[in-house]
Amino acid sequence: MQQTNSQSEIQAAPFSAAVICYNEEEYIGQCLESLSWCEQVVLVDSGSQDNTLEIAAKFPNVSIHSRPFDNFINQKNHALSLCNNEWIVSLDADEVLVPELIEEINQLDLNKAGYRISRRTFIGSQEIKHGNWSPDFQLRLFRKSLAQWGGTNPHETILIEGDIGKLEARMLHYSYHTQQEFVERNTKYVHMMVDHLSGKGRTTNVAEPYVHCVGNFLKAYVLRAGFLDGSAGFFLARHIAGGSYLKYKLLAEKTRQSKAA
Repeated sequence: MQQTNSQSEIQAAPFSAAVICYNEEEYIGQCLESLSWCEQVVLVDSGSQDNTLEIAAKFPNVSIHSRPFDNFINQKNHALSLCNNEWIVSLDADEVLVPELIEEINQLDLNKAGYRISRRTFIGSQEIKHGNWSPDFQLRLFRKSLAQWGGTNPHETILIEGDIGKLEARMLHYSYHTQQEFVERNTKYVHMMVDHLSGKGRTTNVAEPYVHCVGNFLKAYVLRAGFLDGSAGFFLARHIAGGSYLKYKLLAEKTRQSKAA
């Protein structure tokens, strides 16, 4: 595949990249192309049945590994363990670094434990510029020796020791093709999160679902100006609030069941 002029002129830095994937044929090529400056790209696949692996095999710096999926935290920590270099770029398969961001990374003096990168997130062709998704800083660049994946499935996060910087340029995040895909995946993630929280002993009460529902809608639509994204902003605020309600409602049911047992 052809590199952009900005990418081809940049000297490859001692970076490893880590990506996990499953049936990501639409964007995996753009993702891996944007990592062509990395010395090593570790791709951990969990059984893709589309053309993801055929596309990935075209990139000479990509090593493909297979691991059955159990959860995002373990999957990403496995990918991290396979990286050879101290400095890591960790991307989701639907994230793409733009040339300006690659140039900024290669000009860093790397005096931090890690760096957060803001994402420009899309549903289909519409960029979501307000609400809970913007600005959306994610820790995507970090020292391997100081970091590991943790948090709550499916909202995994990097646990890191040391100072964190922020980059100016933003990456692209092709999160969902359609609004319906968002609803389906969000519902799936809610159930994953409830199972995780319940397994950790988290309990709740009958009021918490309503408190979180109203609070999340007001935050996304009013406080963070989601209304400026038009109907898409209202859609996201409504379904983020609904997902929050469902999460705590299911958790409240599990709490009642455990008390009754």
